[in-house]
Amino acid sequence: MSQKLELRGKWTLVTGASSGLGVEIARSIARDHGGNVLVVARRRDRLEALCEELRSRHGVQAACITADLSRPEDVERVFTEATHERDIHAVVFNAGVTYWGEALKLGWSEFQAMLNTNVTSMVRLSTLFMSYLVERGTKGGLMLVSSMASIIPVPYQAAYSGTKAFVTSYGQALAQEVRHTGVSVTVFVPGGISTEMLDRTGLSNRFKAGELGMMTAEQASAHAVRAFIHRRELYVPGLLNQTLALAARMLPRGFLAQRTAALYRPEP
Repeated sequence: MSQKLELRGKWTLVTGASSGLGVEIARSIARDHGGNVLVVARRRDRLEALCEELRSRHGVQAACITADLSRPEDVERVFTEATHERDIHAVVFNAGVTYWGEALKLGWSEFQAMLNTNVTSMVRLSTLFMSYLVERGTKGGLMLVSSMASIIPVPYQAAYSGTKAFVTSYGQALAQEVRHTGVSVTVFVPGGISTEMLDRTGLSNRFKAGELGMMTAEQASAHAVRAFIHRRELYVPGLLNQTLALAARMLPRGFLAQRTAALYRPEP
């Protein structure tokens, strides 16, 4: 699939777009590619401010849908509203939540919300949007934002690591199934990104931008959109992350998990 993904003048939907990587991906699509952006997240005030910024600075169309993707009814509504009187050409599944701490202390309702947000909503929406794109012969694309935690088991982020392992495997498999349609699937696998999500968990106190492969949201978004445009089926940004991904294929997973545990173990 050699033809680049064209975003100019077309609608791209971005989930998890009220902060961090999602905001920067939306900005990049509008600023660098002249694309129209439909942003999805829970916080309407932030979405509306972002839309106004994209319209006024870059002259594109921008709209928002307020939704909580841990709620099945909101997931269905996102697809319905997104495709009503609007032709969606590309979708970025960026919404995600995490938990840092002992797996046995993760509440069941918290885990269910994580599973619904990181996995269930992504599968449902990717199925709906892939069918939509294929039926219209758009040659559009989907991007699934995963994590290096999908490649290397991360103790003290066990549930998050498991959900992202699903995202990576699902996305790579889906990409092969739909290659003949002309619709691309990109799995973006970043390492740590300095975002609000890291602040909420407390991990930002341990890992700083520029250390251990940590990127700013702006840096990560540049890699993500470039991989999306070039229809890369799997993309790991940054030399250190690429080296770790190679090591993950060569070293015992138990050894990697042990070493990662030492980095992530919360202080008593």
